Formats: sequence, structure tokens, C-alpha cells
Amino acid sequence: MRPHTDGTDTQRLQLLGWWQLSRGQRTIELGGREQRLTALLALRGRRPRVLIAATLWPDTMEDRARASLRTAIKRTQHEAPGILVADRSTVGLSSDVHVDVAELVDAIQAPPARQRTAAVLPQLLDSEDLLPGWYDDWVLYERERLAQKRLRALETLAGACYQVGDLDTALRAAQEAVRIEPLLDAMRSIVIKARLGLGDVAGAIHEFQLYRRFLHDELGIEPTAELFALFNGTRIDRWARDGAFRPRPRQGGAAIADVAGGIRSVRPSALL
Repeated sequence: MRPHTDGTDTQRLQLLGWWQLSRGQRTIELGGREQRLTALLALRGRRPRVLIAATLWPDTMEDRARASLRTAIKRTQHEAPGILVADRSTVGLSSDVHVDVAELVDAIQAPPARQRTAAVLPQLLDSEDLLPGWYDDWVLYERERLAQKRLRALETLAGACYQVGDLDTALRAAQEAVRIEPLLDAMRSIVIKARLGLGDVAGAIHEFQLYRRFLHDELGIEPTAELFALFNGTRIDRWARDGAFRPRPRQGGAAIADVAGGIRSVRPSALL
């Protein structure tokens, strides 16, 4: 029999930030094995029992792994009736269970116009990482895959919002993209341009300083000429005019834009 879904009996599985299963206002406690079972099914869908057992217990003999799976299924069904759909060969999560990752994926796949709505935008901007603190191989893979999907959506959203003049949203989306992947010149550029467009010159210069210091500490390189050029007409411009940009090879032979003369001699704090 399907569980009631009148709002007071709705089952919800949270995987972003931490694992939590609830029915209505009540939190349902499950053991570690059962948590991993429900998380795997939420992320990968209905699967053969033998595959689930091998994924959850990769270093265990097949017979023991399948026995552990049977125990995990039985305990999950006892503590959270209706959450699983199981037969002799496969196990899945009930379609009645609301999963926050599925909602995030819907937001990622939505067109930019819908992503900017109040109902969808917070899911993209404020989403937490998938199951932090879990280090199973399959979790690491799913975490990275979801982060990359969200990153691409944030890049698209930031660019689209900047083009239509929604600088606040462009700034927030680009900042979140940079948090996920610091080496995104295009997103750093939008962060700086959005701050300049909002009249926050000091904030834009501060963002530039942070990125310049990060590149210096991590890679021993300077920002591109295009990033320096964003400050034409601001205080930093007088240092940009004092020096010339010339390419310097990165490791592996790629070229980067370097800064000579006056710019390279200026301490980051002097840019303020």
C-alpha cells in the first residue's frame, strides 16, 4: 500500500549538507548502512541487488555483502515503511520520497529565465555539498559530478544575468562558481565587472587582489591582461599604464599574460 502524501506523511530525504530522512515533521533515524543504501538509491535509482551490494561493500566477499544488503533492506523497511520498493533481484527508492538532490538537478536543468525566479534561484546559489564527510568512492564520484553540473549552470546563469543587467544575481552566481572552482577567469571577470557596475570600486579591487594573490601563491603567475584592463578609469589604471603586458609560458608550454615593470613592483595592498 502506498503511504499517504497529504503533507503530514510526506517522506523527504536530504543529502545536501547532511543525510536526513523525515516523514512530515518527524525525523527518522537509520543506521550507517541503511543511510548509505537510501543515499545510493536516491542518486542512482533502482538497481540490481548484486550491484548495490558490490558498490556499498566493495572489499567484502559477495555472500557477506549480499547478506549485509538484506539486513540493511530489512531494517530500513522496519524503521521507514514504504521508503523502499524491493523484489528478489532489485531494490529502489519509492517514488513518493522527495529527494533534495532531484530538486537541485531540476533547478540546474531549468532555463536561465526560470532559474532567476524566487522559487529556483536559492537552490542554485545556496546549495550545500553532497554528503560532506562521506568518503566512499561512489559518493566522491557523485559529489564531483553534481558539483560540475551545478558549476556549469552557475556560469551560464551569471553570464545571462550580466547581459540583461541583473548585476546582483550575476555577482552572486559568479561568486558561488568561483567558490567551487577558483580558477575561472570568466567568473572572476563577472565578479569584478558586476561590482564596478554596482559602484563598488573598492570591492572590485579587493576581488582582484584576492585573485592575484591566489594565482601568485598557487601557480606563480599574474592575472590576465583582460582582468587588469577591467580597471580602466579607476585608481589601478595608473599602474596598468606604467607597465606592458607580455606573455610568459606556463608549465606545459601554454602562454599566460604577465605584467612587467610598474605593475609587478606594486604590492597588492598598494592597489587600495
